[in-house]
Amino acid sequence: MTSLSGVRSQRKNSRPLSPGDMDYIEPKTKSNLMGKLLLLASLIILAFIVINKASSFTSPSVFSRREEGVTHVLVTGGAGYIGSHAALRLLKDKYRVTIVDNLSRGNLGAVKVLQRLFPQTGRLQFIYSDLGDPAAVWCLLTFEA
Repeated sequence: MTSLSGVRSQRKNSRPLSPGDMDYIEPKTKSNLMGKLLLLASLIILAFIVINKASSFTSPSVFSRREEGVTHVLVTGGAGYIGSHAALRLLKDKYRVTIVDNLSRGNLGAVKVLQRLFPQTGRLQFIYSDLGDPAAVWCLLTFEA
């Protein structure tokens, strides 16, 4: 059947729709409050256990202790060519060195060579960190040094 405007009118079907004819309706999800609270409590307990077991949180690092006559130097980008050579010179001159690098341009092999040359505890420390991240810098300056 056509109407006066030339558009075909649709015929209404009086039969009920079968499940195949209906659009998908998402089922209502229950709010599982008890499950969420249980998960939160278990994560908090796990965090406390990890913090209590970690020795770095309870005892000070060798690098955080102050020694008379020993200068502690922070070398950023110390895994690169210039930084690794600067760290080598500082280590030869009896400085305590902490290298911070995210290895975007540096080479971990340079740090390993320095660690083999100076195996004494408390002489050389390498920290993989990005100085572009303010939270990482805050943790580095607060907890490591």
